[in-house]
Amino acid sequence: MSFGKMAVVCLAVSATAGFSSGDSVTCGDLRQLYDNKNCTRHLAEPLSRAPVAAACPYNFTKPACKKAEPQSPRDLTSGAVGALTPKATTLSEAQAEFLPLVNVHYHLGAEHRSEDYSNATSSRAFDAGGLARRLGGGSNAPRPGFMCATENLTAEELAPYAFQHCKGQVEVGKSFEVHYVHSSAGYSPEDLEGVDIDGIDDGLGGAANGRGILNPMIVVQAQVFQVVHGGQDVEDMLHGWTVVNHSNSVMYAGSTTGQSHDNEVCSPYAITWHVDKSCHKVAPAAFDNLCKQMKEVYKLKKDLHPHGSRKLLSSQYVVKAEYVKPLASGSTPQFHASKDGAARAGPAWILVCFQVISLWSLSPALYRVVARA
Repeated sequence: MSFGKMAVVCLAVSATAGFSSGDSVTCGDLRQLYDNKNCTRHLAEPLSRAPVAAACPYNFTKPACKKAEPQSPRDLTSGAVGALTPKATTLSEAQAEFLPLVNVHYHLGAEHRSEDYSNATSSRAFDAGGLARRLGGGSNAPRPGFMCATENLTAEELAPYAFQHCKGQVEVGKSFEVHYVHSSAGYSPEDLEGVDIDGIDDGLGGAANGRGILNPMIVVQAQVFQVVHGGQDVEDMLHGWTVVNHSNSVMYAGSTTGQSHDNEVCSPYAITWHVDKSCHKVAPAAFDNLCKQMKEVYKLKKDLHPHGSRKLLSSQYVVKAEYVKPLASGSTPQFHASKDGAARAGPAWILVCFQVISLWSLSPALYRVVARA
């Protein structure tokens, strides 16, 4: 059943909420439901197999923050505290790779805060004006988040650039948090064979309700880029998480960061976050090419504008510091090549080497025991 049909079913159930499963339903009751739902012009529209069934099992009401699960964004600087223990597990990087990419969008400034991006000058000025967080474009200015440091940038690095594909407040010198959204509700390569479906759409509908799935696993990978001349010329920022170094990353359990959420009304979704704490300098052309890919490959429109950044959540609504952990790869232990080509042994190999050394040291004693036998 699609998400739209499920919503209609819930409406039908809500319309007959006055009945219990043991109540009888008269013809007049059904006629009233027929009229209320304008069924005359929508004879093929499904309502419910049992209009007087139990209450709708899905609750789409956003919870009050005091009753919600851990939220995002979280302060990731050293010493930042939280109060909540997550119930949902945090997925590793290897587990995230199983989930299809369903959306890519970016925020003006960073929603999270780390030592590398912590300048709040723009966000304080915006908040002082009392404006709400909105999607950028036109006269609706997006709320800026935390910025990477700019005091040491040169005039050449900050020279203007005419962006051709990114829309709204995208300027040289600004920082942007790009979100790579993965969800089990997305389409696998096999699902897309022979059908006219892109698999990636504007917004988070495909992540939360794609294919009619209402309880998906979602991982958001977040990286912060400062747009400056002389920055990295990344050819494929659409898949930036996999092509830009993210070794300084953490993972934690949080939520979506939609513009309708604050410190009173919170998100009902449980999300795994992988956040790169480094600020990466990228060339203006590289960032503009991200928007070009979004537009030409996946026909995105709304997400070509920067989204506003949600304020950091109060510490009482985020996970405790002990649940913000270094990003786990989740892969099988193996040798990793370092920059100079030397091999670095993982913990499992160190244990194996220790066992071999121990057996070698014990070999004379074992030889004497065998000789006596």
